[in-house]
Amino acid sequence: MISQLNQRERIFVIVGGVSLILALLYFAIVAPYRSALNRLDSQIATRSGQLQEVKALQARYLELKQQRLQMERLLDTRQDFSALTFIENLVERTAGRENLLSMRPQTPETRNEFIIDSIEIKLERLSLKQVLELLLAIEEAATPMQVKNLHIKQRFDDRALLDATMTITALRRVT
Repeated sequence: MISQLNQRERIFVIVGGVSLILALLYFAIVAPYRSALNRLDSQIATRSGQLQEVKALQARYLELKQQRLQMERLLDTRQDFSALTFIENLVERTAGRENLLSMRPQTPETRNEFIIDSIEIKLERLSLKQVLELLLAIEEAATPMQVKNLHIKQRFDDRALLDATMTITALRRVT
């Protein structure tokens, strides 16, 4: 059949055949291979991002675990701790007893092996410095304590002074 074709027609048939073979090779082998490589590259990028997230979560987990161990050590050493007495002494040192309007202990809340003591205190005629010193002292206390609610308002008779109401929580072990 090819022998009956003239030279020019043979060249067209051969070029057409080679083109067809190249097109088949491209669409059957090269294109799927490139597609697979691109898909794998995107999966590598996704997985490396996930790996970074897992590493960050692992670091955060270890940090929280360390904080928990420190807190448990503190709680074990302070079995006789009274949040009410501690806060009263703290307020007396930082703000003065005359500025303390009230201290109201709230019902302790039990969670697992811990008791959360809450105390609401109302203070009046405080300077901003006194409020900040009190908050810093609570944050740096040797026993785990936290200010849950804080409401500060300016006094109407002296704009330089503040009234504050706050709820402070302290953590202790169930005995």
